[in-house]
Amino acid sequence: MKVNSIEKKDISFNGFYNSKALKNILKFAENNGALFASVTSLALSATARPAAIFAAPKTDNENKKIACAKSIVSTLLDFGITFAISLPIVRAVGKINKNPEKFLKSETIKNLKEDAESLNKSKAYLLANQMFKLGAGIIVALPKAVLNVLGIPFILEAFPQNNNQVTDDKNNITFKGKKSEDKIAALIAKTIDNSVLQKFSKKHQDSNFPMNINAIKDTTSTLIFSAGVYKEKNIDKNRKGALIYNSLISTAISIPLSYLADSLTGKFEKNFVENLKQANKKDANLQKYIDGFKIAKPIFIMGLMYYILTPLISTFLAERVDKKFPIKNKSDMK
Repeated sequence: MKVNSIEKKDISFNGFYNSKALKNILKFAENNGALFASVTSLALSATARPAAIFAAPKTDNENKKIACAKSIVSTLLDFGITFAISLPIVRAVGKINKNPEKFLKSETIKNLKEDAESLNKSKAYLLANQMFKLGAGIIVALPKAVLNVLGIPFILEAFPQNNNQVTDDKNNITFKGKKSEDKIAALIAKTIDNSVLQKFSKKHQDSNFPMNINAIKDTTSTLIFSAGVYKEKNIDKNRKGALIYNSLISTAISIPLSYLADSLTGKFEKNFVENLKQANKKDANLQKYIDGFKIAKPIFIMGLMYYILTPLISTFLAERVDKKFPIKNKSDMK
């Protein structure tokens, strides 16, 4: 009887860790981490965050609406712009990975490969890859924050009625073929050939790069957004303070909590990776699944903190902080 129960557990164990759905999710995260983060944010922003915001006790309803509007606009723009920017980068990096000898110098390949079985299995080279794939998120931060500020008034108009549907970015984006991708690949390869980047990759190959890059992205986006809201004339000046504080408090709380949660789940990560290895021993894409999990984990953690846990706290606190420390508009300071 015990043997049978063990066998059943093994079947269940293998069924999850080598399931097609899980492997597709992990491959998506490994292939385009920036877009994976955007899709995750979009899903949580459309469901969990509005619910958490409106659950905040003793908070003005208009402040809740503007916080929701900010969240909706932000994630729509993030998805649209990230899609446009990350896709050609991912395709270009893919070209380099398939034929590194064509794009990279022989010294670069030798230096980054180190003792790995192949260049694509080198931790240092994989980090260099993710610097471009995940780095696309930081490139998105500036235009997203600026357009986010401009889009809030339009989303707010849609709240009272369900008839007005606002779409900020269409994803009907086309690219100009292989020549453009080759140019981007050549530019990325030239950057990877740089000795400074290679030293950085080798030094930080075991660091929590996905968490760090997302923390930088969120901080940058929040600061730019807050400055933009302060200057924007089309946002009610009586609501600006709560909106700015909400954004700042959300980021200030969610990032440290995310790092804490990530460190506390270190044992879970080791067990998950080990189970993934056991269930997919003969799968040629095993390394992609492992790398994908290491990218997906901090993204999920930050998403849960920012879109579920902190909105309830930040929406409640923002209004009270704004009353005690009101943010004066330029017109009020003259």
